[in-house]
Amino acid sequence: MSAEQQRKFLEKLHQELSVSSQDYRDKTLNKRMHTFTVTRRAIRRGMKDRIAKNFPDMSKAVLMKVLNDSDVHVRKLIRETGRSLVALSQRDEGVSVIKFTPARIEAAFEDSGVNRFNQIKGSYDTHWSATASGISDVLKNTLNDDSIDIEAKSLWNLEHNHLKGVVETQVKDAIDNAHLEEQAITMKNAKAWFKGMGIELDLIRNGNTGVMEVFIGSQRANSKEGGISGAKMNKLRKALAAAILVLDNKGLVADLGGSDSFKESKIKKTRRETLKPFKKLKNVKVTSKDLKKDDSITSVSKDALKVVAVSKGRQKKKKVSTKSTKPGIASHPLQLIGVINKALPDTVRKNMQNPQLENRTGRFAESVRLTDIVQTPKGYPSIGYTYQRNPYGVFEDGGGSAPWANGERDPRQLIDKSIREIAAQFALGRFYTRRE
Repeated sequence: MSAEQQRKFLEKLHQELSVSSQDYRDKTLNKRMHTFTVTRRAIRRGMKDRIAKNFPDMSKAVLMKVLNDSDVHVRKLIRETGRSLVALSQRDEGVSVIKFTPARIEAAFEDSGVNRFNQIKGSYDTHWSATASGISDVLKNTLNDDSIDIEAKSLWNLEHNHLKGVVETQVKDAIDNAHLEEQAITMKNAKAWFKGMGIELDLIRNGNTGVMEVFIGSQRANSKEGGISGAKMNKLRKALAAAILVLDNKGLVADLGGSDSFKESKIKKTRRETLKPFKKLKNVKVTSKDLKKDDSITSVSKDALKVVAVSKGRQKKKKVSTKSTKPGIASHPLQLIGVINKALPDTVRKNMQNPQLENRTGRFAESVRLTDIVQTPKGYPSIGYTYQRNPYGVFEDGGGSAPWANGERDPRQLIDKSIREIAAQFALGRFYTRRE
């Protein structure tokens, strides 16, 4: 492994994480796509947490009475917030209200250069003070104490989903950007180093969409989680400084990895070839230094490897097989890709009907395109495509997030339907589609 590779990766990672969380939010995070959820349950949890803190001796029966008597104020907050979001969606085509009931709101805010986080706060901040005032009145009447005055900011915060907050997302982005700087060190290497340094892996946000998922949640719970994430970030920064110091002293960082140099590769190859005959001898045990070839500098996607493997398999089969194989998808697949890509955005847009994704800005439809056409081992066409995963990947079943991924909004189903509609005129027969 190369110390220079480690240095480039770690210095870039250190540079990315030196940006304050607030600057990262203002310049990057708050402008990404956001999903916003409001639920009666989460609002009541914020109330429970604050009451437990301020009134530790309150009985469960009295607590339930306060929650039930306050319900009229909670439902009003949900109703007024929903109305604000509906009005905003009529002014901004990048805002969608997906669900609006007396107990739940779901809305999506596409990335557009606008501070979406502040827009979301603006949808309820004119109403939650009145809600807090109503809850305070209920407590005054229940406890016969006119001095009680609870502020909204002590009840609720605009909270990020668990392990998908500001810190976790900043760390994930920082590792991705450091990998672009030095591709020999991957996310897998970074996680191994985290583990070796005693840094919990949940500090790295999981998932590829980058969509910020926020909801009105408990102020006390949010503050506690934020403090834990902040402490983990500080530990990571210290570990980075220590690792760079190791490199300054001509050392190598354990667990971080990196690819073999050309010289190292040649040495390992010679070692393998020399020892190979001895491994076949009975009652002979062969031991040696590291023989494993490290080619981690080569960055190849799994799908790309599958395509290469299929292509090689097809070439070998042509040399030895006497059976006739199925005809290709077309004489000129590149031209076919071009023809389908030309019609694909309009076809996708036409098919975007409820309950599937609905067309609002046209960005999703315009991002869909075919990337390649290969054959499966059985000779069937396999059509690869891509689309703008950030932010629309949040709707994918299995990889997205509830409530956005609900079995009906999966972009892959919509794209597959559209590709087949266009391909019908070419009589391709049986074929498969795959998202790259």
